[in-house]
Amino acid sequence: MSVRTFIISDIHLGSRQSRVADFMAFLETLPPDVRLVLNGDVMTHYASEDSLPADHAAVLDRLRAMSLDRELIWLRGNNDRHFTMKDPRKIIFAADYTVDNRLFVAHGDRFDHLMPMLRLVLIPLRLVYEFCTRVVGSKTHVASFAKRFPWVYNVLNGHVARNAVGYARKQGLSAVTCGHTHHPEASRYDGIQYFNTGCWTEHATRVLVVDDGRMTLHETSQAIRCPRTAAPLVQAESRQ
Repeated sequence: MSVRTFIISDIHLGSRQSRVADFMAFLETLPPDVRLVLNGDVMTHYASEDSLPADHAAVLDRLRAMSLDRELIWLRGNNDRHFTMKDPRKIIFAADYTVDNRLFVAHGDRFDHLMPMLRLVLIPLRLVYEFCTRVVGSKTHVASFAKRFPWVYNVLNGHVARNAVGYARKQGLSAVTCGHTHHPEASRYDGIQYFNTGCWTEHATRVLVVDDGRMTLHETSQAIRCPRTAAPLVQAESRQ
């Protein structure tokens, strides 16, 4: 029987939108026999370990301690690609990870070829976001703000998903999971399962549970309460 694995992404420590209290509660109730995979953007891009608020820094301390008792893997995303952790204990840092020779795990920015090309086009939206956060005082994360413009956001989601699925197929794998887009999803693209674990900057956080060959996306509180029996939050939807 394979090791049960919980996969989450996009905590964004250092960001005021990060739901650190909820994440700490998730860590404290994690079953002892679970491998934990942090799939990128654990830190936000402008934060350093020394600049973190106390409650955010406490999360890093908890991760260090947990790594002594369980396998804890931190995959790098576009925000924390260059982050260097002081005294990581036994945390394993990597670019990607494969579970049970079936599921490929990577943050998703490597499959995002749109955002670099659209930076100039998206400047007006970025300026509106900066105005809302700095002048109006909005606490909405930039990804949540982007969801107000589905003509851009939906294209990005589909683009990342299809590129990720294409990569998994070339590697001979049957499933792939990403973060990056902050859009929880469980779909099937032409026979390949695709999951996105959403983020911890919005309500209803998600976790992908891999248990004895079964892969299901849950709300984090539901997975903790009954990880082996809870029904999946999202049934896989077939897409072309």
